[in-house]
Order: sequence, then structure tokens, then C-alpha cells
Amino acid sequence: MSMLDAYVRGSHCSRRRDKTPGSGSSRSSFSFLFVVNELEFYNDSGADIFRDTWYNDLPPRSCMGYTGERAGKVLRFRDGEVEEAAGYVWYRDELRIRGHCFSNLGEAPGYSEAAVFACNPHLPLVVIRDDPLTLNDAKSSMHALHFFHPRHLPGLSQATTPDAVLPHGGAPVKYVAGRNPSWMPALVPSVYANPWLEPPPSRGLGGELAIIIGLMAFSKSGPNVEDVFLGTHARPGYWHNSFWSSRAAPSYYPRSTQETPRGFYIGVFCDPENAEGSSREAIHGFEWNSAVVQEMPR
Repeated sequence: MSMLDAYVRGSHCSRRRDKTPGSGSSRSSFSFLFVVNELEFYNDSGADIFRDTWYNDLPPRSCMGYTGERAGKVLRFRDGEVEEAAGYVWYRDELRIRGHCFSNLGEAPGYSEAAVFACNPHLPLVVIRDDPLTLNDAKSSMHALHFFHPRHLPGLSQATTPDAVLPHGGAPVKYVAGRNPSWMPALVPSVYANPWLEPPPSRGLGGELAIIIGLMAFSKSGPNVEDVFLGTHARPGYWHNSFWSSRAAPSYYPRSTQETPRGFYIGVFCDPENAEGSSREAIHGFEWNSAVVQEMPR
């Protein structure tokens, strides 16, 4: 019997209107849970290296290209701040089996998942909108990072991929919507800068949460990726009050084509302790109707 069998499992995001822990008396706070796991690649001499037409090393084409993952702590985003989600753990029985986020309250319902990879300076970011540790063939799921530019929110860049189901307003492109975003190059490399002469001022970074959190993970400088979000004894977490405080380019990007790609799996979950403020509708609205990362005042 696995550890997970000891817990009662849920199946859907709750939509109850009753007051729950994490809910306000008059208005529910907004929250969700997430986990960031660093993916571990099979790098022995017999490894099947997957390359594109221009010989850029890509993420493994199947789950057999990984030896596993370094599981992070389960974290909670609540009203612009990140904290450890006490009592929650991430658990995966083995490779090729989907993992779960659970506590003694039961399983946290999944909202979305993705893996984000930094390959080399010439192929900065690749996204798999799935769990790569469960895929027998990930080739068709790999896409370069794209941005959707919503017409009703000019200057807002929404991180996504070409295969995503998007609102009306054109196809996603490989550059951000606004000029001089405060989160470039800290979250998005400068190669994605808007190429036009007079783009609107940047209004922040939105879009798919799993992708955005994956971009954040590359700012890690030590063994524990959650330090990016929770901080260390020397500094607070970078994602604070819905701003991204770091201005430096991520230290964890591969520096050359000779290095192996690096990647993270990100799972996003509804918060079982905030039924009203962590519904699928609430999280979707946060992604597509607001700036997940707001512009820092200059």
C-alpha cells in the first residue's frame, strides 16, 4: 500500500460557498497551491540525447530519459504572497506514475501542470504542457515559449504555447507585448523583447501559471528551489506582493551548448482550505484577466 492510500482522495475543485480556513468573513481571499520539482536527467554514456535540426540538445523525448525528480516543498500563493503550505506533501510512487499533492484533508485537486526547460543561450526556453515523467513520446508536446497579447489589455504578456486554447485576439508570438518590462531579463530572456518601434508600456506578465512559476524557478542559486519563493536568511523571496524583485538574469540557465538542458516540473492545485477563493474559475481568471507578475515601479 502506498502512502497515498492512507489519505482520502478528492476529485474536483470544491465550489462550496461556506466559510473555510483561508476564507474571509465577507470576501474569500485568493489562493492556490503549487510545487516545483527539479527534473533529473539520465546522462550516462548510453543516454539517448534528443536534438533538433540545428543540433541543440532538447529535453528527453520520453520519460525514460529521466532518472527522477528532486521534489520541492508544497507552497501556497495567497493574495500576492508565497508561504509554505504546512501539512501538504508531494508524492509520486515511481517514474511513469502521476504524482499527487495531499494532506490529511485529502488530495488537493489538480489545476494545471507543465515542465519548463532552459536548453542553451540559442534555444532559451522550451515548454511541455504536461508531466514529462509520464510521457512515452514527448516530442509533439515540446514547444518554444510564446506570448499571447490580449487586445483588451494592451501591454500585458501572457505566457503560453502554440497548442494552448486561447481567447480570441490572434495567435501567440515569440516576443512580449510591452516595452521595457521590469521582469526582463529576470524571468524572460532579453531575446523575447518586443521588436517594434513603439509598443505599449508593459503591463505585467500573465498567462499559464505553471509556465510562469517554471520561469521563476531558474533564479535558484542553491540546492533548494523553494528558496526562490520563500527566501533565505539573507533575503526574502523574490515573488512578493505580486512583484518580482530580482532584476538579474537567472543564474541557473545553461551557459553554453555544451551543458545539459535544465528543467522543472510544476504542478498547480486548487487550495482545499479555500474552497471559494481557489476554484478553477478563480485561478483561470487570475491567469488570463490580470498580471500574475506586476510591473515594478521605476
